[in-house]
Amino acid sequence: MTMILSLDAQGIATMNFDQTSLPQMDDLLLVLDEAINDDNVKGFLLLASGSNFIADEKNADEGDVAKLFARMLERHRVLRRLETCGKPVAIALSGGAAGVSLELAVVAHYRVASDVVTAQFGISPNSSGRMPGSGGTQRLPRLVGIQNALSMLLDNKKISAAEALAQQLVHALAPAGSESNEARLWLLSRLVQTSAVQQSWDVKGYKVPGGAVSSPAIQQLLMISNAMLRARSHAHNHVLDRASVNTLSSVYEGLITDIDTGLKTEARYFVNTIR
Repeated sequence: MTMILSLDAQGIATMNFDQTSLPQMDDLLLVLDEAINDDNVKGFLLLASGSNFIADEKNADEGDVAKLFARMLERHRVLRRLETCGKPVAIALSGGAAGVSLELAVVAHYRVASDVVTAQFGISPNSSGRMPGSGGTQRLPRLVGIQNALSMLLDNKKISAAEALAQQLVHALAPAGSESNEARLWLLSRLVQTSAVQQSWDVKGYKVPGGAVSSPAIQQLLMISNAMLRARSHAHNHVLDRASVNTLSSVYEGLITDIDTGLKTEARYFVNTIR
């Protein structure tokens, strides 16, 4: 595990991800869980270079359904603690974010990306027969809307930094090299406020951008998406694309519930996909 964790005089814990040796998600969660409990830590600053700054690892427990399910629930527990503990979390993205790295990025309360044409954002695990397992089917639709999320989750669409800003996947763009300063300034501004920082989906009255699952337009979108997945399977000798079908089911079932129930739904479908 290669992460440089430091704590400054303002109580900001900085994690600098080293691209020479990518940390595993579960190793990162151990560090975060401990830091959340540290009263000296007032906020988190994550510095990420490159779009894949977390290893999208296979799980050692894949042969044991019960252990794998418990492991995924623990992952969700720590990430939920991070976004609900009241301590602000900011991430500076110098090269976009992809896969499990994007799933971690959207847990942050404030996201700054480099204003460069090479930065890309996407999920795209389905091509390897896997589906998101770190909250991607739940946080992404709640953040950018179901239609935009499905384009990334099912069609492997990647979007630019400018598109990410327009969809509110990131909060700000900064010149290359200044992302960390922008993120740190936001953290410092939050530390002097008395109100606890919250994700939009934890705020009373929250509504999914672009329409809820129950809206006629989204219902039609889901039916069309399901039909396209079935047609795709038929074109490939009836081999069902389980990862994509389970991803769509996770989005649908999770978005008609609260975020915590939705994350449990994702964990069940994740286990079903790879068992």
